[in-house]
Amino acid sequence: MANGVLFEAGGRRMVYELGQGRRSQAVRELLAAVAGELGQGLDVRIDIRDPRGEEAPIPALPVKRSLTPDDVEAEYGIPARTLEDWRSAAKGPAYVKPGKRVLYLREDVEAFLRANVIVTTGRS
Repeated sequence: MANGVLFEAGGRRMVYELGQGRRSQAVRELLAAVAGELGQGLDVRIDIRDPRGEEAPIPALPVKRSLTPDDVEAEYGIPARTLEDWRSAAKGPAYVKPGKRVLYLREDVEAFLRANVIVTTGRS
């Protein structure tokens, strides 16, 4: 099976293959099986809006090469305010400033993080 879901319950193993043209039906069957295993007291409604299973794959977003301070915060967890403090103190990752915008190249942020790895020995 190239792409699918394996569901095991009550000693039974069920495979739901998510192949082209079959995804919606497989998801519907999987949800029905899960609902059945959860108990009789549930009121379950399954609504699949693509009944023929012809949904288009979700395209991956291209990886941005240049990042704003907010992008760096979202992707790497370094607060934009910390980046600003580091810029004024000439610390932190390299950045470019075309006009008034501050941008970080992804490879510079990752190189900075790699250069600041602290390896611990586990001793106190």
